Amino acid sequence: DSAAQIVETIWPPPRLGACAAASKDKVLPLRTFIQETLRRSRTSYSTLQVALYYLIVIRPHLPPRDCDINSMPLDEAQLIRAKQCGRRMFLAALILASKYLQDRNYSARAWSKISGLNTLEININEMAFLDAVNWKLHISETVFQKWTDLVLK
Repeated sequence: DSAAQIVETIWPPPRLGACAAASKDKVLPLRTFIQETLRRSRTSYSTLQVALYYLIVIRPHLPPRDCDINSMPLDEAQLIRAKQCGRRMFLAALILASKYLQDRNYSARAWSKISGLNTLEININEMAFLDAVNWKLHISETVFQKWTDLVLK
């Protein structure tokens, strides 16, 4: 529930509809998508905590909601589109948190099976996230402790 609340706060529900625009399949509700992604990936609590922190970090680096991607080059438009979707950024944050904390990680192909997105989209989402945070994923111990205390409350 905390994850869904954070995603809905940063990417309000009307914008989340754009996430499904390219998909012909029925889209799961956000909470179900998050629950299923966490269950299928067997994500640890600490990985989820870091992923949620990453979502807070990326917030000031997101493009404006009304950003017109139609006139942009395809590669730039793909990055912007990914940043405009809370589901994609949640997934990217989860993948990056897992890579940052764990010695062994799922491949993009495995994340594709977990999430239902193709591997190209997985890679684009990850690059969009890293681009937005300038590749800075480190969380100091002090900040992480404060974040942990806040999440637990």
